[in-house]
Amino acid sequence: MTTPATTSAPSLSLRPLAGLHVEIAEPIDAGRIRAGQRLIIPITGGTVTGRISGHVVPGGADWAIARDDGTTLVSATYALRTDDGVILTVSNQGSLRGDDDATLGITACRIEAPQGAYFWLNDVPIVGSLVPFRADGTMGVDLAFYTVEAAAPPLPPQ
Repeated sequence: MTTPATTSAPSLSLRPLAGLHVEIAEPIDAGRIRAGQRLIIPITGGTVTGRISGHVVPGGADWAIARDDGTTLVSATYALRTDDGVILTVSNQGSLRGDDDATLGITACRIEAPQGAYFWLNDVPIVGSLVPFRADGTMGVDLAFYTVEAAAPPLPPQ
């Protein structure tokens, strides 16, 4: 019987992908459901900077659930239009917890991209952070998206 070769898992790193400044409208209270209070939060626009740059297309929404324990579950779907005119569809899920002074969310994101320059985004793991903002009568969230990348495993000793 032979012993299988021992391999080590590659280390993972985060590489900045994009920063999003997403503007929202007043949440629509859709009532109490089993998991908490359902909120539909219209996405009205915003900007995208980084390895992807462009703007947030109005018309998406976050179908959030405000749980009784103070956690808000986010489930947003919306579109981005890149500076070169490509439409990317974003599906972003996660949780948000904190108070008015320090609220932070962590999300997992999928980006659907058509054939072309951004097609690689269909297959890359993406994680992000989410921080709400309210300024000058505008409400929204600031998101930072990162691709998860694996470092090549070390070569075995010679």
